[in-house]
Amino acid sequence: MAVTRVPKSRPDLISEIALDVERLYNRHLEAPRLWFPHEQIDWGQGENFADRPWSPEDYPLGEGVRSSIYVNLLTEDNLPYYTNTLLAHAPKGHPILDWNHQWTMEENRHSMVMRDWVHISRCIDPTLLEEGRRVQMHKGEVPNPETMADLITYVSFQERATQIAHRNTGAKLPKDDKMGRNVLALIAGDETKHYLFYRDLALAAFAIDPSTMMIAAANMVRNFAMPGTGIPNFTRHAVRIAREGIYGLGQFLNDVLDPVLSLWDVDHLAGLSAEAERSRVELREFVAKMSATVERMAQKASGATPAIS
Repeated sequence: MAVTRVPKSRPDLISEIALDVERLYNRHLEAPRLWFPHEQIDWGQGENFADRPWSPEDYPLGEGVRSSIYVNLLTEDNLPYYTNTLLAHAPKGHPILDWNHQWTMEENRHSMVMRDWVHISRCIDPTLLEEGRRVQMHKGEVPNPETMADLITYVSFQERATQIAHRNTGAKLPKDDKMGRNVLALIAGDETKHYLFYRDLALAAFAIDPSTMMIAAANMVRNFAMPGTGIPNFTRHAVRIAREGIYGLGQFLNDVLDPVLSLWDVDHLAGLSAEAERSRVELREFVAKMSATVERMAQKASGATPAIS
């Protein structure tokens, strides 16, 4: 069994990546995605819930897609706690503070526009949604990476996974719900930009301290969990979402891990410490086992006979 290690970041890693933070933040600002939540909603479609209570027939939808909308929205609601975690790793006067503020401002509109669309379209029970929000935000449960290396590797995976989840959810909506598809596409677009920032910041950190980053990446992959575990009945919703083909182990492997680890070129990092080299081996073994599991799941779903190795 792989041993989980806590990477000891060089104390100067955060200061050494300051120029890269500034560079990537400026790149982010040069390609703005200025959109207004209120302009994405057809307010004329709305009906008073007091006059006509919600019913599943208001918006026929598979339970996996409905679970995905529910989980994605409640995850976006938990923004204050994510921001708090990010700020805990942001020294005073460091450019990552400016990035964190920009990120928070952009993320804040996601829950606003999703909730407006959900209420107007009636795709989710509003009472269930509010009850879930109260539980989720009262708990304030979010991932809490211990070091800057942990943080930027985790968020690279997480932002990519969130982008995939929103994109795939939008693709499952009825084709005539142009409003919902547009809302989720806008959110996925923001998440893509956030992913590119963290992915490339991690790449810069690998160049500065490959051993610390290698250990962090291996730890984060082995222990990765989507930010939403505090949501009521999260596991049940996650199973439904995976069965719907929106986001599950296969998407995590093929759409998140493979492209991110390939870009970081973890298989060819040079000058690693002995501990970092062990972490790389453990990471390879972990990904190989995950690949085998995903293949077995795909064969079972298709009714094919698993290959004998």
